[in-house]
Amino acid sequence: MSANHLHLKLRQTQQLSQNLQYSLRVLQMSGQEMEREVEDWLADNPLLERVSAEDAPLETAQLSAAISQTHRNVGGDDAENAWENIAKEDNLYSYLHAQVCEHPLSELEAAHVHVLIDFLDEHGYLSESVEEIIDNTPLEWHLSEEDIEIAIENLQNFDPAGIATPNLQQSLLHQLGRLPANSVRRCAAQIVNSHLHELKQGNKQNLNLLTKKLPDFDSATIQQALEMISGLNPYPAYGFATEDPTSYINPEVIVKEGKEGWYVVGNDVMFPRMAINTELVDALSQTEQVDSIWKEKAVEAKQKLDILSMRQSTIMRIANYIVEKQQDFFEFGEIGLVPMLLKECAQHLELAESTISRAVNQKYLACPRGVFPMRYFFSQTAVTGEDDEGISQNVIKALIVQIIDSEDKSKPYSDNDLMKMLQRQGITISRRTVAKYRDLLQIAAAGGRRVD
Repeated sequence: MSANHLHLKLRQTQQLSQNLQYSLRVLQMSGQEMEREVEDWLADNPLLERVSAEDAPLETAQLSAAISQTHRNVGGDDAENAWENIAKEDNLYSYLHAQVCEHPLSELEAAHVHVLIDFLDEHGYLSESVEEIIDNTPLEWHLSEEDIEIAIENLQNFDPAGIATPNLQQSLLHQLGRLPANSVRRCAAQIVNSHLHELKQGNKQNLNLLTKKLPDFDSATIQQALEMISGLNPYPAYGFATEDPTSYINPEVIVKEGKEGWYVVGNDVMFPRMAINTELVDALSQTEQVDSIWKEKAVEAKQKLDILSMRQSTIMRIANYIVEKQQDFFEFGEIGLVPMLLKECAQHLELAESTISRAVNQKYLACPRGVFPMRYFFSQTAVTGEDDEGISQNVIKALIVQIIDSEDKSKPYSDNDLMKMLQRQGITISRRTVAKYRDLLQIAAAGGRRVD
């Protein structure tokens, strides 16, 4: 006699309500996306109306951030058509996201590549380390170093060639790797790998230099290799439309200096002011029979206002946290940056790490030093100094720039020299790490900086 066995499994799950999901999506929107969303709200719900700010905007509405690499000077009748054309062009990020389904990836691998695409910089480089990517990704995604490394390998197979590489040199090498194998390609790869920073303006100078340093190749092959390199794309993102076709952005928050230090004010231009149309509500309340749809619109209007308020409050709380932690940055510049992680901010504000990540997405902070993405202030601890306090990678990069700027150009410092000078300032990192940061800063090695 067989017995039927009933197996029960108790599983705890957390599902976000539809309204909360929408709230998180709104939190992630940029200022321009939010403005378009608000216009849709107003068109859809007559109970909502705009409220004019009592005072003028706190700052000039638009602050230049020089973020567009495809800036074109257009005006008059041609201007509108130009922007329409740009709007129709592929954006690098959307172009890459669309390619995911074209590659033989598992569902999990595809999800990891989607995550990685959003970490590419405006040039198409992946300048952040694996550790930084993990630290700036919500904990609930459970990403490991192996996951990210596999995602990088997969993404580097996408078009355009050279995408998701850490710097110019690696990008060029990846592009060469897609060309037919022959002696010219081997010569070009050797030039990029070992002599890229020695190349100067003027093809004849480069040919004479490389003829001496590459005895395995004749001058004709070297000449063809130089032409091959010149035909490569230094920036994988070149030729793609930017997210914003103009070179101006509106910061969500503005940092000012007061008698008691630095403080944050919100830019009213970037936070839509809305309210419920009380006249229409009063008129409906005097009607004997109110259609149920108006009751739904009233509930919806209240939810939209709550979502808008939550978005502004969260952005302002994070901005205040940034200013509290990064006082030295606003005082002394990049060298004053301290390590600051998304998860630390989340713990301090008692919010989910994913909420912080969404809130700083495409949001900007303006201060006397310029306009910065809010995500810029969140960085991984690079090393531990003599006092056991973490030192931000951005600080180390700033120190390297300072040292190189003040060096004797006839005797530039080697990476080993830079390593020793940083050690004397209490920063212990390897020569290889110094070289890595120098490459990320797009600074040539000592030989390429020497001026006779």
